[in-house]
Amino acid sequence: MTEQLQQAVERFQSGDRSAFNEIVRAHQREIYNLAYRVTGNAEEAKDLTQDAFLRAYRALPGFRGDSSLRTWLYRIAINLGSDWRRRLFKAPLQLDEAADPPAPERDAGLALAVQRAVAALPYKQRTVFVMHHYQGFKHEEIAQITKRSVGSVKANYFQASAK
Repeated sequence: MTEQLQQAVERFQSGDRSAFNEIVRAHQREIYNLAYRVTGNAEEAKDLTQDAFLRAYRALPGFRGDSSLRTWLYRIAINLGSDWRRRLFKAPLQLDEAADPPAPERDAGLALAVQRAVAALPYKQRTVFVMHHYQGFKHEEIAQITKRSVGSVKANYFQASAK
């Protein structure tokens, strides 16, 4: 966590609620991207992102820094994504192509095929694949966030990549 974000957390915990805006600005895009990749729908991703920051706002006074702020926020978003997925109980994902900027004409078919393939992955594989491939997390970080073993994370990533 950058020193500026660390200071924002400390100010928030000391009563300066406006400091939370800095935290949101620093992490909103990546939390939204994760939510979009998990849900496959722009509106659902916006709702999940908003819910994640609302939970973070309520829980931040008790944040001890045992993990990085980024890891903590991702854990909240992953938990909300799991809750969302359970509510749908394996309902097929509806892709919202308007949420991603359009690819050039020659690559549009490939981009859509990749998006559909990722959306069709089982939830655990999709989550690991998105976090590693799109968000740049290491397997160890994903294991910490998802509370799974590194071996399980690697297996899920390998299985997702093979599909």
